[in-house]
Amino acid sequence: MTQLQSLREECLTALEAYTRQAQKTCELLADMESPEPSLDRLFAVVAQTETEDKQQHAYLMLRQRLFDMLYGS
Repeated sequence: MTQLQSLREECLTALEAYTRQAQKTCELLADMESPEPSLDRLFAVVAQTETEDKQQHAYLMLRQRLFDMLYGS
């Protein structure tokens, strides 16, 4: 496997992980039944959003590395 193929696979894996986390965040938000959710529920949403943000960052960094490898920086 070439370096380009390896980076492409990492990028796709990171995108899938980010997508899973974004879906979890959406599900948590959709499951909120009242305009005033419990503190535990709010903490869960904040924690999930932070996890999603980290996954998004990982994906964006890999995507940029792949772009740089293909087209130069």
